[in-house]
Amino acid sequence: MSGNRKCDVATNLTLNLYQFLKITFVSRIVVACVDCVNPRTGVSDCPRLAYLCNNSVYYTLMTQQCPRTCNRCPGTLNTTSTSPTASSCRDLVNPTTAVSDCPRMASFCTNTAYLTLMRQQCPKTCGYCV
Repeated sequence: MSGNRKCDVATNLTLNLYQFLKITFVSRIVVACVDCVNPRTGVSDCPRLAYLCNNSVYYTLMTQQCPRTCNRCPGTLNTTSTSPTASSCRDLVNPTTAVSDCPRMASFCTNTAYLTLMRQQCPKTCGYCV
Protein backbone atom coordinates (compact mmCIF):
# COMPACT_ATOMS: atom_id res chain seq x y z
CA MET A 1 0.00 0.00 0.00
CA SER A 2 1.38 3.39 -0.94
CA GLY A 3 1.42 6.46 1.27
CA ASN A 4 -1.99 7.50 -0.02
CA ARG A 5 -5.18 5.51 -0.32
CA LYS A 6 -7.75 5.53 -3.05
CA CYS A 7 -11.23 5.74 -1.67
CA ASP A 8 -13.94 3.51 -3.03
CA VAL A 9 -15.52 5.35 -5.95
CA ALA A 10 -18.05 2.68 -6.92
CA THR A 11 -20.73 4.13 -4.66
CA ASN A 12 -19.78 7.80 -4.43
CA LEU A 13 -21.98 10.86 -4.55
CA THR A 14 -20.71 14.38 -4.96
CA LEU A 15 -22.63 16.96 -2.99
CA ASN A 16 -22.15 20.71 -3.16
CA LEU A 17 -21.81 21.70 0.45
CA TYR A 18 -23.00 25.02 1.69
CA GLN A 19 -19.54 26.46 2.05
CA PHE A 20 -18.85 26.38 -1.70
CA LEU A 21 -16.74 23.26 -1.47
CA LYS A 22 -17.19 20.19 -3.59
CA ILE A 23 -16.30 17.06 -1.64
CA THR A 24 -16.82 13.46 -2.68
CA PHE A 25 -18.22 11.17 0.00
CA VAL A 26 -17.67 7.45 -0.13
CA SER A 27 -19.52 4.68 1.58
CA ARG A 28 -16.41 2.70 2.51
CA ILE A 29 -13.88 4.04 5.00
CA VAL A 30 -10.54 2.29 5.24
CA VAL A 31 -8.98 2.40 8.69
CA ALA A 32 -5.45 3.54 8.00
CA CYS A 33 -3.53 6.67 8.75
CA VAL A 34 -3.34 7.94 5.20
CA ASP A 35 -5.37 10.58 3.43
CA CYS A 36 -7.78 9.69 0.64
CA VAL A 37 -6.75 10.37 -2.93
CA ASN A 38 -9.03 12.26 -5.28
CA PRO A 39 -9.88 9.66 -7.96
CA ARG A 40 -10.02 12.33 -10.66
CA THR A 41 -6.58 13.81 -10.01
CA GLY A 42 -4.73 10.91 -8.38
CA VAL A 43 -3.53 13.13 -5.52
CA SER A 44 -4.99 14.00 -2.14
CA ASP A 45 -6.92 17.25 -1.72
CA CYS A 46 -6.32 17.10 2.03
CA PRO A 47 -3.30 19.44 2.24
CA ARG A 48 -5.29 22.08 0.34
CA LEU A 49 -8.32 21.58 2.63
CA ALA A 50 -6.37 21.35 5.91
CA TYR A 51 -7.94 24.59 7.15
CA LEU A 52 -11.21 22.62 7.52
CA CYS A 53 -9.75 20.08 9.99
CA ASN A 54 -11.18 21.87 13.03
CA ASN A 55 -14.26 23.38 11.39
CA SER A 56 -17.24 21.90 13.26
CA VAL A 57 -19.21 21.35 10.06
CA TYR A 58 -16.42 19.31 8.44
CA TYR A 59 -14.73 17.79 11.51
CA THR A 60 -16.02 14.23 11.02
CA LEU A 61 -15.60 14.28 7.25
CA MET A 62 -12.03 15.56 7.52
CA THR A 63 -11.28 12.94 10.20
CA GLN A 64 -12.49 10.19 7.86
CA GLN A 65 -11.03 11.49 4.60
CA CYS A 66 -7.87 13.25 5.84
CA PRO A 67 -6.73 11.61 9.09
CA ARG A 68 -3.04 12.15 8.43
CA THR A 69 -3.36 15.81 7.46
CA CYS A 70 -5.63 16.49 10.46
CA ASN A 71 -3.47 14.45 12.88
CA ARG A 72 -6.35 12.11 13.70
CA CYS A 73 -4.85 8.69 13.20
CA PRO A 74 -6.58 5.66 14.82
CA GLY A 75 -6.20 5.66 18.57
CA THR A 76 -6.48 9.45 18.73
CA LEU A 77 -9.94 9.87 17.20
CA ASN A 78 -12.58 11.72 19.14
CA THR A 79 -15.90 10.53 17.75
CA THR A 80 -18.29 12.06 20.25
CA SER A 81 -20.89 14.35 18.78
CA THR A 82 -23.83 16.23 20.13
CA SER A 83 -27.25 16.82 18.64
CA PRO A 84 -28.65 20.32 18.47
CA THR A 85 -31.28 21.24 21.02
CA ALA A 86 -34.81 21.93 19.82
CA SER A 87 -34.34 25.69 20.25
CA SER A 88 -31.20 25.76 18.08
CA CYS A 89 -32.29 23.09 15.61
CA ARG A 90 -32.41 24.27 12.02
CA ASP A 91 -31.22 23.06 8.67
CA LEU A 92 -28.44 24.94 6.92
CA VAL A 93 -29.38 26.93 3.85
CA ASN A 94 -27.68 26.91 0.49
CA PRO A 95 -26.01 30.35 0.17
CA THR A 96 -26.56 30.34 -3.58
CA THR A 97 -30.34 29.96 -3.32
CA ALA A 98 -30.95 31.11 0.29
CA VAL A 99 -33.14 28.00 0.67
CA SER A 100 -32.35 24.73 2.41
CA ASP A 101 -31.71 21.73 0.16
CA CYS A 102 -32.54 19.40 3.05
CA PRO A 103 -36.13 18.51 2.11
CA ARG A 104 -34.90 17.42 -1.33
CA MET A 105 -32.03 15.43 0.24
CA ALA A 106 -34.13 13.81 3.01
CA SER A 107 -33.65 10.32 1.55
CA PHE A 108 -30.00 10.52 2.67
CA CYS A 109 -30.99 10.91 6.35
CA THR A 110 -30.93 7.15 6.89
CA ASN A 111 -28.13 6.29 4.45
CA THR A 112 -25.18 5.18 6.60
CA ALA A 113 -22.68 6.77 4.21
CA TYR A 114 -24.22 10.21 4.80
CA LEU A 115 -25.41 10.12 8.43
CA THR A 116 -22.69 12.46 9.70
CA LEU A 117 -23.14 14.94 6.86
CA MET A 118 -26.92 14.94 7.21
CA ARG A 119 -26.69 15.31 11.00
CA GLN A 120 -24.56 18.43 10.48
CA GLN A 121 -26.36 19.94 7.48
CA CYS A 122 -30.01 18.85 7.98
CA PRO A 123 -30.69 18.05 11.65
CA LYS A 124 -34.27 19.37 11.58
CA THR A 125 -35.32 17.55 8.40
CA CYS A 126 -33.70 14.32 9.60
CA GLY A 127 -35.19 14.52 13.10
CA TYR A 128 -31.84 14.65 14.93
CA CYS A 129 -32.83 17.43 17.32
CA VAL A 130 -33.20 16.74 21.04
